[in-house]
Amino acid sequence: MKSLHRRLSAALLLLPLLFSCAAPVWAGEEEPWEPYRPRLEVEYILPVIYYDGSLYALLYGRMSSILRDRELQFFLLADERTEFFSYVLGYTRHRYKWSTGINLYSMPVNIGPVWASGVWEKQTGVSLLAAYRRTNETRYTLRLQWEKFSPYYVASSFPEDPEEGSILGWEVKAIKDDFSFLAQKGTRAYLSVGGAFPFLNTGYRYLKIEEDWRRYYPLNRRISAIFSLRGGKIWGDYPSHRGFIIGGIQQANMSGLGNLTNQGTLWALADSTLRGYRLYQFSGDGFLLGNLELRTLLYPSSYYDLRLFGLLGTVFFDAGQVWKDSQALSTSPPAAWGVGLKFFLGGLLVGVDYAIPLDPGAKPRWHVSLGEVF
Repeated sequence: MKSLHRRLSAALLLLPLLFSCAAPVWAGEEEPWEPYRPRLEVEYILPVIYYDGSLYALLYGRMSSILRDRELQFFLLADERTEFFSYVLGYTRHRYKWSTGINLYSMPVNIGPVWASGVWEKQTGVSLLAAYRRTNETRYTLRLQWEKFSPYYVASSFPEDPEEGSILGWEVKAIKDDFSFLAQKGTRAYLSVGGAFPFLNTGYRYLKIEEDWRRYYPLNRRISAIFSLRGGKIWGDYPSHRGFIIGGIQQANMSGLGNLTNQGTLWALADSTLRGYRLYQFSGDGFLLGNLELRTLLYPSSYYDLRLFGLLGTVFFDAGQVWKDSQALSTSPPAAWGVGLKFFLGGLLVGVDYAIPLDPGAKPRWHVSLGEVF
């Protein structure tokens, strides 16, 4: 309990230190001949709360310049009775086409969809980030990250035994995203190269390549076709539970601050979509996955008429293969076809799919998804 008080006090003391990084832009009166410096504004903050004689602290806020040239974000959650303590402190500086930042974090993270956790692990680390915006649709990112992780919950259906350890990793990624949902047109794609190397008692050394390409074609104002091709390969020694996990709809809900795993562009796309198979059915160090979906807007008559409710119908085909130690995990590539409905609810897509595997004797499966998983 005393250690929790000390950690909480130390974290609270860090906030003013981070604020001081932005002090020059909100300091006193400016002289008339000095160039304009944007002042900071507080966007939201929740204060510390006490109840039942024990400490429960919740602090969540974001401070940014009015012209958004720099941002400070922080999150703190502590519960004295359960000795639970989590925090995220992040500072980002924007300059024309470049952005640089640092994040400090210690928090629980879920590997798997919100409704079907695979692994919960505690992560503590620091990440250095840089991004170059070539255009509004294309950008390049660089991340250097040290992290310590340890699992504390594992679902019985998860195919791997989670490991405990620390990692020093890096990742370079090229991203393109000019997709318009209302026009049902555009491309969402990325190519990433990353890995880890042993340093200061970290125990992993690997190289990882991953690509994700998705293309939307409007056929008329109601009907569109979507194609996707995804793949990846890992060489070397990596945490077994952070390989490629394929099966069902593996949605990317993990924190973008604390992971060097396959997560999708901007943490908003699904990691993989192989309907007709159970979650986490395949796990390996290499995969190839293709998807084809034909989508029809059933209500209203045009995407541009969408308001609070819409209904879409889909017909799809998914197929792929997963390898581990150069061995395919199934004798024939897993594949399935099916139909589905997507409900547009005030800007959120909720999908329900019925998939029929092509494997002899395999039973059909229902799948639920949130957001634009293609």
